[in-house]
Amino acid sequence: MLNIVIAALLAAQAPATGTIAGTVRYVGVVPPDERVTLTDGQVILHNDVVVHPKSKGLRHVAVVLDWKTKVPADANAKPVLIDQRDLQFLPRVVTVQEGVKVRFENNDAFNHGVSAESIHPENTFNLTTPAGQPYEHKFKAQKNPIPIGCSLHRWMRAYVFVAPHPYHAVTSADGKFMIERVPPGKHTLLLVHPDTNYRDTITIEVRAGMTTDAAVEWKKLK
Repeated sequence: MLNIVIAALLAAQAPATGTIAGTVRYVGVVPPDERVTLTDGQVILHNDVVVHPKSKGLRHVAVVLDWKTKVPADANAKPVLIDQRDLQFLPRVVTVQEGVKVRFENNDAFNHGVSAESIHPENTFNLTTPAGQPYEHKFKAQKNPIPIGCSLHRWMRAYVFVAPHPYHAVTSADGKFMIERVPPGKHTLLLVHPDTNYRDTITIEVRAGMTTDAAVEWKKLK
């Protein structure tokens, strides 16, 4: 009974927040797939612009709230995972709060590398990740995405967006995203498609206890 009372008191004291639920659609011309020849001679098809065939939702768009105040990270937060599997970084784009680890795993049967490029020394490294030996790193918040590569397989690419707060997301395969527990008020959302470096901003108003819809439609990316 005491635990229920304490939980109710904590809930009453917690600030009211809202949710942002949105979709990014790309209705322009999708470029043709690129043929990538691997080191063993295999050929894979890759496209920087991944669009859902029915909804036209655009994948791999980072959505970050323009929130100036730094928010302490949850000390118990699980690391954000980027896997090296089938000679790819999966997922290709992640967002993470400063103070939360990014965990790079290698689930292929051979060595990979993980390199990070940035103007900040804290966000720069280049190392080998043998099969079954993960590497974890805490990045410093920065405005631009951090390109991630593999020095052994040059076609492999990923991007890490690091924010000083938890209000961020990445669009899924159908172009949808959701950001929860957002403080109420008028906000600006920055949307970045890192493979093309296409950027956009939208203004939205979040109301406590409600979900704000954010629909974006792009006709060109380059």
